[in-house]
Amino acid sequence: MTGRRRRRTGEREADRRGLRGRERRRVCGCGVQAAKTSTRRKSRTAPRRNPELMEELVTEILLLLPVKSLRRFESVCKAWRSIISDPIFIRAHLRHSASKWVQNPCFIINPHTLDTVVPEEEECWPRTFSSHLRFYKCQLQCDYSPKNNVATFLHAKDFNGEFNSLRYFKHCDGLVFAPTDTRLYVFNPATRESITLPDGYQNSLRVGGQGCCYCAGLGLDSSTGKYKVVQAFYRSVDPSTNMWTDMGMEVFTIAGDNGGDWREIASDPPYPVERFQTAVTVNGFLFWRIAKRHPERLRAILHLSLEEEEFGITRLPDSLDPSLDAFVLDVLYGRDLCLTACTSETTLTIWTLPAVQEGLNSPWERRYSIEFESSMPCHTLSLPPFSNGIVLWRADTVYCYDPATSELTALCELNHMRYQGVRTWKNLFTFNFNPFTESLVRITSS
Repeated sequence: MTGRRRRRTGEREADRRGLRGRERRRVCGCGVQAAKTSTRRKSRTAPRRNPELMEELVTEILLLLPVKSLRRFESVCKAWRSIISDPIFIRAHLRHSASKWVQNPCFIINPHTLDTVVPEEEECWPRTFSSHLRFYKCQLQCDYSPKNNVATFLHAKDFNGEFNSLRYFKHCDGLVFAPTDTRLYVFNPATRESITLPDGYQNSLRVGGQGCCYCAGLGLDSSTGKYKVVQAFYRSVDPSTNMWTDMGMEVFTIAGDNGGDWREIASDPPYPVERFQTAVTVNGFLFWRIAKRHPERLRAILHLSLEEEEFGITRLPDSLDPSLDAFVLDVLYGRDLCLTACTSETTLTIWTLPAVQEGLNSPWERRYSIEFESSMPCHTLSLPPFSNGIVLWRADTVYCYDPATSELTALCELNHMRYQGVRTWKNLFTFNFNPFTESLVRITSS
């Protein structure tokens, strides 16, 4: 073999070895091999890729995906799992999901059923709630047709009789806080995680009775990025009235470093709060209605800063009739506190207040007074311009009120919606219905 021929043969062999090496190198971090380069393709040096830039592109794409997809992609490779489980990514994904809520409002539905039907004349409040909890989500807007309303299944869990009755559920950053008569639970329905909180040191729910006030709340401490659960307890009883008076509160940090213990908040609330209520959480504050039996009859609501763990008072709207005790507190778009009250037999009035430290004692803004015949106020879920009308919820019906035409229409009846899968639950008692934002927020330490 001539020298020239040997050189050409050696060059071809080197090219083949180099091609195989390039094919091996063209395997992405997910273990997915790229298509093989044709052997007839001319050999040339591939442009260098910036690994940091590639990771940024992957992160931007992952931010756009729903939680269900992200949970699947966690098992694709270590690199993606590291991105998706990063606390910075989780907060960024939550912000992105929350920004989409305005254009495409999403709500979470919890149907509460009874194990047995109790005649109304025998018991004013049923104590036979099913301990099988279900979570559905639906998307509603004022221009939706009721026929198009479909509730998608998210999660279900059976607690095998751990509790007898349920309280009002509340939502915070994709988490659902579910207080019962014996236990406090926190769920992330999108990731299907759940935790059962341990008994408090001061407020043993399982003992029950007059000593339990059944007041609690869940919110975010933005200074640490941790979520806290707060529950109230009574300290003393007035012997003349046999009524519990002085109140304290204790706090539990979810997935915290304190080993899962409750601890008492250093200062006590200046006024006791009403029993059987779940706090509204807005911008790191929890809000409760003050007990009506308090001798001062204070026209205010109690708030707690989760960062500083200090209590304060937020005055009620000046234009709210002092004789009106029935009002509902809600959160709008994660930033505004909303108060809704029946100001007459046919009028529903809505106020809003920016829930920031410097605005908690500023005047409430009276937004709407609408014609609505009801003896009890509704929950306000959305207001213009973020929706085509005022979205209201009461009992099992969601309404839309058009301020321009003063027309009130039933957007959907929760009991008559189409629910994904076979609807097996019976003996429906009521619904919990809350605005919902899917998130990856972790509620376990692992």
